[in-house]
Amino acid sequence: MTETEPQFLIHQATHSFLQESIHFQIIQMNKTVFVWIGKSEARLGDMSVAMPAFGSNMAPSATGIFSKSVSEQSRNLARRLASKYKQQIYVSLDLSSPDDLLFVFVEKKLMEILKNVM
Repeated sequence: MTETEPQFLIHQATHSFLQESIHFQIIQMNKTVFVWIGKSEARLGDMSVAMPAFGSNMAPSATGIFSKSVSEQSRNLARRLASKYKQQIYVSLDLSSPDDLLFVFVEKKLMEILKNVM
């Protein structure tokens, strides 16, 4: 059995949405990625985790870890990312408003960031 060296890579970015700063932080670990997206308060928000399925035809399992609302945005995003990257994905969203336009912007920018770092 071979040992794997622990490795943490941290990527940060800030993008503006309607004159408001949205911050992105991605922490890559061994076969795990933690994504935090939020505003200037820098708190953990709605947080979920997803695990890729063992079979190729199965959808990843996802669950909420903690949430302030009934929104499933972090869980759905974690599930899509786990399916795409075949890794365990944690997603924390602290966006304070469940604006659909904001979420589309956030997801687009996140995909651009992940394309460059993964």
